[in-house]
Amino acid sequence: MKKLILPFIFLFLVSCSTLDVTNNWDKEVDFKKFKTYSLYPWDKQNDEIINEYDKQTIINSIKSEMERRGYEYVEKDGELIVSAFVILENKTSYQAYTNHYGGYAGYGGGWGYYGSPWAYGYGWGPGYYGGSTTITKVDYLQGTLIIDIFELASKKLIWQGIGSGEVNENPATRDKRLPKRISHIFRRYPIPKSKK
Repeated sequence: MKKLILPFIFLFLVSCSTLDVTNNWDKEVDFKKFKTYSLYPWDKQNDEIINEYDKQTIINSIKSEMERRGYEYVEKDGELIVSAFVILENKTSYQAYTNHYGGYAGYGGGWGYYGSPWAYGYGWGPGYYGGSTTITKVDYLQGTLIIDIFELASKKLIWQGIGSGEVNENPATRDKRLPKRISHIFRRYPIPKSKK
C-alpha cells in the first residue's frame, strides 16, 4: 500500500509521565460516511522491538477506539485500513541547575522615597555571585507509535496520529498506560468516541 507523506511535526519528550501527540487529517473527508475498517498486516519490524503481549494490547486498543466511533471491524477489505508502526530509540537528555544566589548586596526592600513602605531602593538582599552549575545526564528509551488510516478505495492517507513518550520498563504500569496513550493519540479524531 502506498503511503503519502504529510507535513507532520515530530515531538519528543523527556518526562516519563507525558505523551506528546500530533494529529493531522484530510479536512475534506467525511469520516462519518465509512462504516467498516480492517487492520493492515502487522509490520514485521514491529515484532523485532516489541513483545507479543504489547502487540496485542496495541491492536486491541486501536480496535476499541475505532469501534467506539461507530466502525465495524471486518477481516479484510474494510472501507478504512488502519496500520500501526512502532519506533524505539535510545535518547539522552541533559538537565542543568544553576545555584547563583548568595548574600551579597543587591536590590532589596527598603523605605524608599518619603518613607513609603511599598517603595524599593538599595538594601541588603540576594545578589549574583557566580554560584555553581550541576548537569545531570539521563539516558532513556523513547517509543513512538504511528497510526495511519487509509481510505481503501482511493488508497489515500486520510488521518495520522503520532504519540511519542518514554518507554516504561515496568510491565504492570505499561499495561495500564498503553491503552490510555492510544486513546490520547485518537483524541482529535474527527468523530468523537461514544461513552460506554
